[in-house]
Amino acid sequence: MFWPQRRTVDNDEYREKDVNNTGMIRILQFSDIHWTISSPWEEQFTGLRSAFKNEIENLRKANKKVDYLFICGDIAFKGINDEYTQAMEYIDKLCRLLELKRKDVFVVPGNHDLNRKSDGHELRELINIALATDDRNEDFLKTVHKDKSLNKTLYAAFQDYNMFAKEYLCHDEVMNKCLSRAEDVVIADTDKMFYDHNLKDIGDITVTLTGVNTALNCDGWDYNDAKGKGHKQMLAKRAYYKSELKKQELRILMGHHPLEFLASKDRIREDLDNIYQLQFFGHVHDQMLQGDEKTVRILSGAFDPPKDKFNPDKYKPVYNLVEITQDTEKSVRVECTARIWNKTSFDFFKKGSFVRKINIERDLNPWSKDMGQEESIDVRAIKFKYMELENRTDYFNMIDGVVFFPNKDKTENDNCLDFLMKLESTGKLQELAKIMR
Repeated sequence: MFWPQRRTVDNDEYREKDVNNTGMIRILQFSDIHWTISSPWEEQFTGLRSAFKNEIENLRKANKKVDYLFICGDIAFKGINDEYTQAMEYIDKLCRLLELKRKDVFVVPGNHDLNRKSDGHELRELINIALATDDRNEDFLKTVHKDKSLNKTLYAAFQDYNMFAKEYLCHDEVMNKCLSRAEDVVIADTDKMFYDHNLKDIGDITVTLTGVNTALNCDGWDYNDAKGKGHKQMLAKRAYYKSELKKQELRILMGHHPLEFLASKDRIREDLDNIYQLQFFGHVHDQMLQGDEKTVRILSGAFDPPKDKFNPDKYKPVYNLVEITQDTEKSVRVECTARIWNKTSFDFFKKGSFVRKINIERDLNPWSKDMGQEESIDVRAIKFKYMELENRTDYFNMIDGVVFFPNKDKTENDNCLDFLMKLESTGKLQELAKIMR
């Protein structure tokens, strides 16, 4: 995996502008593409790829500008580098058709995104048994993270996925540290097991996206909902929890496994529903909606579902177009248009489509916002431009008040990502944007 060569971008690119979709966010969302080295999709669903291209072209003809691409896990099939290379090439093609950039793409790992044959899989199976228990998983995970060798063993299967995810800045701090070659890496209690990004605002409502890893302890004995057997997946509180919740904020969560597949699902459901008003999941092969006026959960279905030997037409490829607009002063409107494969093309999927309203808590304090504050910036655009520079290491010592020493045991990419993390934590990203050429 590599970052493209430097390109010239005007600083105005950092400003959050939306000419076509004022007051709206439009998301193209799908899951479970299961990209394999052999020909994907076409063997089971002849013509699917060209039909999907037609769908995207029709969106453009209808002036429905897509803002973001969400892929809810299972990008690969065996979790190996060659699969991610081909998947990335396909995603780049989609971006060109959608007039998007990599900064507009968000991914999370699924159960097919880890290499189960990677080093240490025997020990990892033992770790998984403990991680999947309902009552002690938080304590056990803390123990694992204190041991460097256990850390590397636990995350080793995600090596290729992590390289892929970093191309979209969709990696989490803990996984990235565990997979680092540096010898002096320490997992701090403050390191996140999820990633967090701001999307563009809807009116005066801030929109954020959090990506979580529900596949940490996946193996050959994962829970099968049809059979009711297997161990549940681990999602530690540290992997999704936010202690500070702002008003006038729509918080979106994206993960792979729906709640039914998680250990301690009732506790996790209560936590997630108190934090995230809109939740996207993949994994299941039937598209469906869950939730209430406080929370909406979209179970997306699969773009490459398995074939049921008893009923070949049971599962069909499906994708969603989700539009989010400000409905009233205290709510947003979420409209999901589902499209399902009908053997030759995609059709409107009435069962999977819906319109829902989500209430947003307001900040009624007139002094809560500084009326003279500088216009918000697109943090991801700054990060992506920096990572594309040829001379990016020259900037390590150019920001006043920031001292950054690269780690000789880390790759240049990882050192640059650490540098960005330090700038973000110290509020210096805007200064980087001003001096980049």
